[in-house]
Order: sequence, then C-alpha cells, then structure tokens
Amino acid sequence: MLTLALANGADARRGNGDFVVRDGAGLSLKGKPYHFSGINVYNANSTGLCWYPMASGPLLGEALEELGQGHVIRSWFTQELATTGGVRDWNAFDHTLSVARAGGARVVVTLANQWGDCDVQEGFKDEAWYAAGYRDPAGSNPASYRDFVAEVVTRYRDDPTVLMWQLMNEAEAPASASGPCLATAATTLRTWAADVSALVKSLDTNHLLSVGTIGSGQCGTNMGEYKDLHALPGVDLCELHDYSPDPFSGDIWNGVSVRLQQCAELGKPVFVGEVGLVPDAVGGTLESRADAFRARFEAQFAAGIVGELVWAWSALGSTLDNFDIGPGDPTLKVLQRFRR
Repeated sequence: MLTLALANGADARRGNGDFVVRDGAGLSLKGKPYHFSGINVYNANSTGLCWYPMASGPLLGEALEELGQGHVIRSWFTQELATTGGVRDWNAFDHTLSVARAGGARVVVTLANQWGDCDVQEGFKDEAWYAAGYRDPAGSNPASYRDFVAEVVTRYRDDPTVLMWQLMNEAEAPASASGPCLATAATTLRTWAADVSALVKSLDTNHLLSVGTIGSGQCGTNMGEYKDLHALPGVDLCELHDYSPDPFSGDIWNGVSVRLQQCAELGKPVFVGEVGLVPDAVGGTLESRADAFRARFEAQFAAGIVGELVWAWSALGSTLDNFDIGPGDPTLKVLQRFRR
C-alpha cells in the first residue's frame, strides 16, 4: 500500500502542469513552448554574508517589480545561506521563493559555488572535493553537500516556483585552485554529477536539472568532455556562461556554436545562465548596452537557445564600468521582450 501511495504521488507530481518540463531540445509549460529571460540575483538569500542582505525585507520584491511578471532569477542556495549557528535555517530560502512566487517569477536554484563565494565553509572545489569531499560535512556546515542537496530538494520538490535545480555554479575539477587539470578530471566530474543528479531525480519527479557549467573549455568540460557530461540521463539542460557581445563567441573546440551542436545531438536544450556586458565596452551608455543585449538575444534565441539570464542585479544601481544592472536600466525592458 505504501509503495502504491508513493507511486501515485509521483505520478501526480509528473502530471502537474505548473512545472516547466523538457520537450525534446526545448522546454514547455502547460503544453506550450517555453523560453525565458531574467537576471542573476545571486545574493537573494544573503543575510549579509554574501554581498548586501536580501533575505528579508522589501529588496527582492522591489527587484522583481522592476523585472515584471514571468521572469526568471538565478540565485545561490548554498548550505551556508541556510545555516545559523550550526543549525539548519530555512528562513532565507523560504523568503526568496515566497517573494518570487508572489512576483510571478521562477528561480534557478544553484546549490553550491565552485569558487567558494557565499559558500565559504566548502571553499573552492578541487578534484578531491568532486571525488569524495562532497560526501563529508565541511567546516561548520551541519551536513555534507550531498545530504544538503537532498534536504533542499525534498523541502521544495512540489514548488513550481523552482524552475530547475543547478548542482553547482561553474563546475570544474582542477587539482587545486591554481593547479593543473589532470587526466582524471572529466571522469571525476562526470561521476559526481551522475551520483548527485540521480539522487535528485530519485527524490523529485517534477523539476528540471542542470549541472552548472561555463562551457568554454574548463577543466573536466573541455571539447567532447562537455557533451559527455551533459549526456547523463539525469541532466535535462546544457548551460553556458558568456561575457562577450558576440552571440557565437569562442573557438572551434569550445565555442557557443560547438555547444549548440553538441546539445542538439543530445536532444537537450541550452540556456545561458550568465551573460554580462560592461556599458563602456559596448558604446559607453546604458542604452548601447541594452541594444547589444537585444541583438545578442535575437541571434541566440533564433539559434535555439531557450533562456538568457543577465549578470547581475544590483539595488545600488547601474554604472558604466561594470556588469551591474539596477533600477530603471534599459536592459530590463529588453528582458521583457524575451520572456515566455
């Protein structure tokens, strides 16, 4: 009886039309093609340890009001941001998802950060971490990365506000932060992703999953290694990060066009999880940056990319010499043109 009840519950979740699902090399929502645009709000869960605090109060809601209904944000949901005094604390995550839901937004939930920012207890992730360290608690964290992922997924698996789970921000597996890329890196990275993606899928039949990759030839994802990683059955989408105004930047081994071809061969959609432009590098005004984003998005959506998330929101406002996008920035109107 228990087995039957669990199976029926899983079937019900699969049938819930509020979730975005993979449809071949595209996405769909309630039977209609779905593509998305939005912005990285990486510090949405910050209480002050990860740039300025947004985990309570009005700042996240104000950001979403600037974006408008139907957009996507990408935010860090690291274990450190769900821990207070060594004890699990879901207040920040609950706040972010509640505010997103109220604002008509969906969230890419990024579960750890390769570089350690906003994830200080885990720190930089080297090959040893991907081989075994992810199974052990780090510092004052109450759980291992693997067990924490299971906690988060179990807590929010029935919430369609979550667009997808992302296992890592910019996963790669060098020997150390400044060390070489060993011949074993790709296998190590793929084995880790296979394990954790299978864990997630065993707990959650609702949500999409991406590994979380830059995609331009990093350690363990170079050339054909990128395709092998994204061929895993638990991985639903390919991801790229790109800070060039050229919509098809990169070389013949690791460029955007190569990744599009590889993922087309896998029958999986591609999204750009981070795309950033500095106004001073593309005409010198906020308007010229917005025009550059518009041209880039038109070309990439036409080529089959399903989502674009710009880097990055700042409540402090836009400037001409960095990537920040703040209130009133003309790029926000461009994003509205490309929402689902």
